[in-house]
Amino acid sequence: MNWLQELPWQVFWFGWGMLALLAGGSLYAVWWAKRNAKAIGSQTPVDVSDLRAGYRLAWGSTIGPDLTAPLTGRPCVWWKVQVWESAQEVGTGSGSASTRWVWREAVTEESDRPLLFEGGGAIAAIWTWGATAIVPSGWSDWRGQSLPPEDRDPKLRKGGAPGQGLRRDSQGTFGPRFRYVEQIIEKGAPIFALGEVTRVDPSLYGEEMDDGEPGDDGDGDGDGWQPEPNRLGLIPTPDRAIAADMARAAWSIGAAKGQPFLISTEHPDAVSAEQELGAKGGMIMGGIFAVLALALAWMRLAG
Repeated sequence: MNWLQELPWQVFWFGWGMLALLAGGSLYAVWWAKRNAKAIGSQTPVDVSDLRAGYRLAWGSTIGPDLTAPLTGRPCVWWKVQVWESAQEVGTGSGSASTRWVWREAVTEESDRPLLFEGGGAIAAIWTWGATAIVPSGWSDWRGQSLPPEDRDPKLRKGGAPGQGLRRDSQGTFGPRFRYVEQIIEKGAPIFALGEVTRVDPSLYGEEMDDGEPGDDGDGDGDGWQPEPNRLGLIPTPDRAIAADMARAAWSIGAAKGQPFLISTEHPDAVSAEQELGAKGGMIMGGIFAVLALALAWMRLAG
């Protein structure tokens, strides 16, 4: 291929590097999915009432806290919202300035209270931050022109989780300004949590919790210092509310060092099957990109 030999080295290595990056990313996704599937398969679901300390797969039904999703107002016990804003980006091409429309992350927020679930009369709390993956009970993905959105009742989808990639839209003057993604876990939903289980120490969550903010005298009258609301009008939950949540729980579940931390409203067998399917797809794509990268390098260097 003469054209391949005639390409400037900078152009060739850039294209080769993109293929190598795609191959590496696909193979990393395979490792990630296999790791999750193996972790799930090595554990047997344990009812909350039968929990003990260690790396466990606990299951039960969600009971709280009673929350409201910020974009739709839907009742839930956990939520996460992500918002991207369409914006113009100035670049240079062929020696002249050019502009293009891109999606830029505007907001990423997650409920900051522990998710409570019950089984066999016992209650456990899940600290969702740092979870490897969360499979919600419902999610919505829609577009609009304002933040918060005018449409507060988009289609609620069940099963799986929203794609992380941004699908192509007709961006520009007449296109949507925002893309919204909201995930929720509903009250009464089945829940499985794979993570590090520890016994809750009641002494850490006494009634006299101090929110630790300057100027707050702790009398709850609202005259002390208050944090500024974010772009969605949200402010952090006071420590007292979190303490009240934790006071109900006998066990706490969080991230385990060096192990997947998974939370799902789908049965572990279904999640494991999805991870295995994703690993197979990633293996195929990674293999294709790797072969292409090796072939191009051989043809360029051998010629």
